[in-house]
Amino acid sequence: MENQNQSEYNQEGQLSKKERREIKNLEEEKLLASYTRRMKMRKAMKIAVISVAVIVFGSVLTWLAFRGTSEMPGEEVSIQPNEIINPGDPMPGIYLTNPPVSGWHYNETANWGVHEEEIKDQIAVSNLEEGGVWITYNPDSPPEVVDSLKSITEKYKDKVILSPRSANDSLIALASWGRLDKFNYLDEQRIVKFIKAYRGKK
Repeated sequence: MENQNQSEYNQEGQLSKKERREIKNLEEEKLLASYTRRMKMRKAMKIAVISVAVIVFGSVLTWLAFRGTSEMPGEEVSIQPNEIINPGDPMPGIYLTNPPVSGWHYNETANWGVHEEEIKDQIAVSNLEEGGVWITYNPDSPPEVVDSLKSITEKYKDKVILSPRSANDSLIALASWGRLDKFNYLDEQRIVKFIKAYRGKK
């Protein structure tokens, strides 16, 4: 056994300089190849982690956007042509909702605040276009309901109007540009939430 080890040692010792250099080069190539593989694996892992992070982040944003939209008060309504018409002119079409939340309107607005008399739809739509919230109620509403609506409206200096509206098919209707909420009972929290969401916006 000792003679065999001595023979192998002698063989290595008898390698030429060129052979030793080639062996060294092979070893260096193996090390380089191993290092390259490790770097590629690290890069692939990094790309995978970033991809997963992007997907997760995108999913969270989508969920938040959907959640935010779904929690907005009222119903979203398609915007109708935003055209100015003159008083007395025939309406070019019909409003999609009752009361309207966009569409044809006069080139004038109603004063912000409480109105005891009805406001023409074409005037109120101009207020909505300016970021207003229009609160309407059935003229046959109980006095306590009307008083509560007046109290809510008077808390805002502008961008909120209140008026009776005989064409309403609900006790109370809340309108803003492209948004509508209607109900048959007094819900002050619901009204305030609508105002906060859309007052001053379009």
